[in-house]
Amino acid sequence: MRSITTRLVAGTGIVLAIFVVLVALSVSWSVHKRAETARFDRMQGLIYGILGATDISNAATLDVNTLALPDPRLNQSTSGLYAELIGSDGTTLWQSTSTTSWVPKATVRPIGDWLFESVEKNNAYPLHRLQLATAWAFDNGEELPFIVHVVDEADSLTRQLKRFDQTLWATLLASALALLVVQLLVLRHSLRPLHDLGEQVAQIERGERDTLSEQVPAELSSTTHGLNALLRSERARHAQYRHLLDDLAHRLKTPLSVLHNLARPGVPDADIIAEQTSLMLDSIDRHVQRASIRSPRYLAPMISIEPVVMRLSASLSRLYDNPKVQFTITIENTFEVRVDEADLFEILGNVLENACKYGARHIIISQSTEQHCLIIDDDGPGFPDMDLDLLVQRGVRAD
Repeated sequence: MRSITTRLVAGTGIVLAIFVVLVALSVSWSVHKRAETARFDRMQGLIYGILGATDISNAATLDVNTLALPDPRLNQSTSGLYAELIGSDGTTLWQSTSTTSWVPKATVRPIGDWLFESVEKNNAYPLHRLQLATAWAFDNGEELPFIVHVVDEADSLTRQLKRFDQTLWATLLASALALLVVQLLVLRHSLRPLHDLGEQVAQIERGERDTLSEQVPAELSSTTHGLNALLRSERARHAQYRHLLDDLAHRLKTPLSVLHNLARPGVPDADIIAEQTSLMLDSIDRHVQRASIRSPRYLAPMISIEPVVMRLSASLSRLYDNPKVQFTITIENTFEVRVDEADLFEILGNVLENACKYGARHIIISQSTEQHCLIIDDDGPGFPDMDLDLLVQRGVRAD
């Protein structure tokens, strides 16, 4: 996960997912709790209404006026709302007309005690029941204890709560996805300066611009200012080196020209002096010209090594064909280094040409992925017995 945008969106997604789950659970719990309270209040009102429609007959029995019942469903068969009066000995004193199916048995409780609970019914929607244990006193001081028992299937309310939960989850998930999309757009807009900065660095690598734009947000101003200072320093150092090279070439070319002119016939080793001074002058001109025409690359782009090695090996195979030099190359095209291509040709050309020049007949060129380095192995005589650490120093030769 190398993208900052991906990291931020993933982190926001996790936070939103946790938030959605917590909000959905809390809202669902609150709504279910409120529905349960409303159901209790409604069933409690039914019990009070049934007690209001109940009277004691002359035979000291309970007489319920069905026309005065608080809910007409109590007089309808299989309406889903049932009520009954149960004596203290468990006998049924009265049942509503709707009580034609199974209802849970009432539980003997202390006088004045309420019992509200849900009861499972054959894996269907649960039944909700409420009972009140009470007692009526006669004029002679005796009491008639009984239980008012109300049962409500309430499957419609349960279905409504289930639909509410489904709607709640769907709404919150849709809102979370919409927020993620908005967050992604905001992040893309907010991180646009970083993307522009990276594009400017790529343009500098390609030599299309010299400095970074400093019209950036305050958080990036110090970075761009420091990079521009570094680029200006590198440009000044490159110009200084080129001027020093020009000065050195100018100082060397004059005495070399004098030596070259002194190599007249009759002078000992005149031909050797003329040849060597000509080579030195040509070398100075070539390097001065190279330093002048090569454009500075402050941040060289990544280039693949494999095409350079293939071209060099093909050229050296034709040059050293008697005896034939064999090249074995095992380099992936994705193996890249950040170096100027001309410098890479010069470095590898010198190393491979030395291998061919000094006796190698089989050259193996491979890569080390772990150390990110190029390995050149040949079957030449190798170096003499000496301190190999000296050979990595500039200008040191094994001979």
